[in-house]
Amino acid sequence: MDLRFLLLQLCFFTSGFAALLYETAWTREFAFIFGTSELAVSAVLAAYMAGLALGAALAARIAPRISRPVLAYGVIELGIAVGALAVPYAIRSLMGVYVGWLGGLSAPPESFGIWVALFHLFGTFVVLIPCTLLMGATLPLLARHAVRSDEEIGPRIGLLYAVNTAGAILGALVAAFLLLPEIGLRQTIYMGAVANAVVFGASILLARRVPVEDRSSRERPRGPFLILPLIAISGAVSFAYEVLWFRLLGFILGGSTSAFASMLASFLLGIALGSALASRWARRTSTAVLGFAIAQLATAALAWSTFYFSEWIPVWVGNLGASASNLTAGAVVAVGVLLPVTLCIGASFPFAVRIFAQGVEDAGPGSARVYAWNTFGSIVGSVATGFFLLPSLGFEGTLILGVAINLVLAAITALRLGSGRAAKVLPGLALAMLVAVALLPPDPPMGILRLSVMTGRPVAGEVEYLGVGRSATVTVIKAPHTWKFATNGLPESSIFDPLGPSDQYHEGSWLSLLPLLARPDALDSMLLIGLGGGGTLSAVPDSVQRIDLIELEPEVVEANRHIGPFRGGGDPLLDPRVRLILGDARGAMMLSDARYDAVVSQPSHPWTSGASHLYTREFFHMVHERLVEGGVFVQWMGLAFVDEELTRGLVATLLDEFEHLAVLRPVGAALLFIASDESLNLLENTERAIANASEDFDRIGIHRIEDVAAAIALMGDGPRDFSVDGLRISDDHNHLAWAARRRRAAGPRPGGRLKVLSALAEFDPLPEHLSELNDALLFRRLTARGMSERAAQLAGDLPELERTLATAWQMFESGRDRRAAGLFERALKLDPEAVEAKMGLRWIKAVADEGDAQLPGAFQSLIAASAASGAGNWAEVEALDSELALWKPGSLFYPESTRMRMHWRLAKGDAAAVREVIELSNPLLSRAGRVGDYVSRARAAHRLGNDPEAWVTLGRMLLNAHRDATPGRVIAFRAALVLALKLEPESGSQATLLQLKRANRKLRL
Repeated sequence: MDLRFLLLQLCFFTSGFAALLYETAWTREFAFIFGTSELAVSAVLAAYMAGLALGAALAARIAPRISRPVLAYGVIELGIAVGALAVPYAIRSLMGVYVGWLGGLSAPPESFGIWVALFHLFGTFVVLIPCTLLMGATLPLLARHAVRSDEEIGPRIGLLYAVNTAGAILGALVAAFLLLPEIGLRQTIYMGAVANAVVFGASILLARRVPVEDRSSRERPRGPFLILPLIAISGAVSFAYEVLWFRLLGFILGGSTSAFASMLASFLLGIALGSALASRWARRTSTAVLGFAIAQLATAALAWSTFYFSEWIPVWVGNLGASASNLTAGAVVAVGVLLPVTLCIGASFPFAVRIFAQGVEDAGPGSARVYAWNTFGSIVGSVATGFFLLPSLGFEGTLILGVAINLVLAAITALRLGSGRAAKVLPGLALAMLVAVALLPPDPPMGILRLSVMTGRPVAGEVEYLGVGRSATVTVIKAPHTWKFATNGLPESSIFDPLGPSDQYHEGSWLSLLPLLARPDALDSMLLIGLGGGGTLSAVPDSVQRIDLIELEPEVVEANRHIGPFRGGGDPLLDPRVRLILGDARGAMMLSDARYDAVVSQPSHPWTSGASHLYTREFFHMVHERLVEGGVFVQWMGLAFVDEELTRGLVATLLDEFEHLAVLRPVGAALLFIASDESLNLLENTERAIANASEDFDRIGIHRIEDVAAAIALMGDGPRDFSVDGLRISDDHNHLAWAARRRRAAGPRPGGRLKVLSALAEFDPLPEHLSELNDALLFRRLTARGMSERAAQLAGDLPELERTLATAWQMFESGRDRRAAGLFERALKLDPEAVEAKMGLRWIKAVADEGDAQLPGAFQSLIAASAASGAGNWAEVEALDSELALWKPGSLFYPESTRMRMHWRLAKGDAAAVREVIELSNPLLSRAGRVGDYVSRARAAHRLGNDPEAWVTLGRMLLNAHRDATPGRVIAFRAALVLALKLEPESGSQATLLQLKRANRKLRL
């Protein structure tokens, strides 16, 4: 019997392994239909666990009448395998019914109503119940066979439960870290079916050596019914803790499927160990009653203390280096946090089984009923916590409620089921602990809530807004002069104080304006997927008449509304064009036939479970169907999340759905993809697009065709040539979701970024278009954007004269005047009539040549103003101001002329002139301002008595100082520090001052 029991444990371990493979895979498959909203995920979880409960309840009735339980167990495993193989086909059929019944709407639904919720629940029940019902029947059947005496009820059933849970741990980890990344979703399900088939074969062999038994006519003594509702409530509280800590640990491990598997494995590890350990003491009913009551007390005490001292967790995280890119260290943290509580949770099950099952004949039915009640309670706990408790009570309120319920359960167990001294002592102890909890309530775990998943370190600043939603926790942290917006610890965007200059090259604004570059005269409607910090929404041009916005988490909306009054331009959600749609993008789009001129998708962090399904071929196909003829699709991708192979794969996947594609890199941190079935003539359309929305383009420093050209990385045939043999990204095999995590997606990797950019550079489209562009403007723009290597590569392919001039302008922009002057002189030797070379050389040497008619008058005035400023003759510079103003944003010497216009106004010092410095600085800084330009703006604000604006400007200077590599930045940083010491201190100013001191020390070194 002992050998057979060992073999049965191996079989049951494999059953648990397969069950978690299925749960992981099925949850992802249902997300492709219903989306990843909390409603949809909860429906799948409820259906899965309800099937287990129903299966156990059914087994409680039929297990006593089965004479060959091991054979029956094997047949059930075979049925699970067959049913699992049929589930994907059932899901496809369900999708057809779903769209046919609830789809065809004229616009995506604003919210998912009761009928959608009922369909989610009913549909998942219909699809999953056949398999999960069979899963739930397995433990009672094995218990029916394994238990031979009363003393074995608790130990053997508890051990079986622990072994099955251990298999589930391995299944979750193998699915997330091996099978899904390597073989895909469909093949993972096949592996689960193979595991079930192996168990079936082993059970058939075991059944031959097990004698036929018939104990159905014997009396089945049972324990008190009270233990069933107690174990149900205990299960509900346990899952409340699970949901609570999963949400908090998400700030450490991230939101990927791998991170979720790590947390789930940590939770199940404690349950398995707790059940295995408790089973040794669950031999007698009296001991089991005492053990169950103590387990509830210990669960309450450990849950409270772990939460109460959670401020130490960030220290632990920092010491281990835990983050989304280091899941091993994160898993250690998760085990350390969850293990104490889950050991006690796991111990409750074998104690409850021993209390209820009083004899051998009731081992199977009794364990089945306990399992069914416990599972039912788990369903209630998980759904109630996610939907109601956390949003209404917060983390600390939910914790206190759970602890109080555990203490009440301990007291009831001791009073109603216990006897002797324990029945008197334990209720008093529970009451004393309840009083202690009331007197020492824990605070919100702000230390954890300030952690960044990207770095594993706290974000500087104070939590100004905390929204605990149904599917995410949203924080807004007020840093100096900035609001940092994060979801589950993942940074979404930074919203800058409106007192500062406009954003430089903000990719969120580019996302909204790219469709206008592609279709300047035919952009009426737009669908935005993802609200984030509202930057993309606020940049949608006025020409767009209708904006549908889909956002998954309502708390993201509330956080944006909270900071709306503080942001420049006002709250974009108040725009009357905006129609807000709460829900998952795929789920909402599936139910609608609405079509748009443009669809803009900006889900950040593609490795998270809530966003990864928005980068697949199936999603791109859905978007394609929602576009009007000639419509455009724009997709964001952070360079920190991809390598060369993934970038090729993403381009190839987009080209499978769209005939034309262009890739842009407006800033160093992101790639933007724009796709359409009609040609994308971005350069040809630039002038018309800017004319139609000049103010919108001005805000991000786009004034000329060269400004757009500098951002284009792939165009024309380049994308197809670049993506040859690229791995397609699909729902079944989402390479992006898994590979991004393996490549340390949580943080910037300059080496990986350079490899992507190097691969893109092989197909650079600009050499074919240089004849259409002004080389001087283009190479200055590339250098100002930090694209010096690309500029050098472009210059290397030019004829000698053009190459010399291009390199000269690179040196000019980077402040290397001597090198630039030598190159300009060399260019003039090659072509004495090269006007731009003359201007560059004249500017560097500050020598006017009025006899040279080729040089424009505005340039002659610029040289005269430069000479006057060098001599300190600001009155003469002021007299030339109207000529200096002829250099418009985007023109060759616009930065230099604007700086002189700012300097004479600062020198003059009257309020009207100084106020104009602020106005002049904004377009200059939006293009590629240097450190000195920020200092000038801050100095102007100080002279106007507006020190808060000066501090904001200096803070923005520190944020963007890496863009300035000119020698003059050393002097500018010293000037910034001198100015900062004169300003009145305010909130956040000490941090800015400290950064300025550090920057100056670093520059001196």
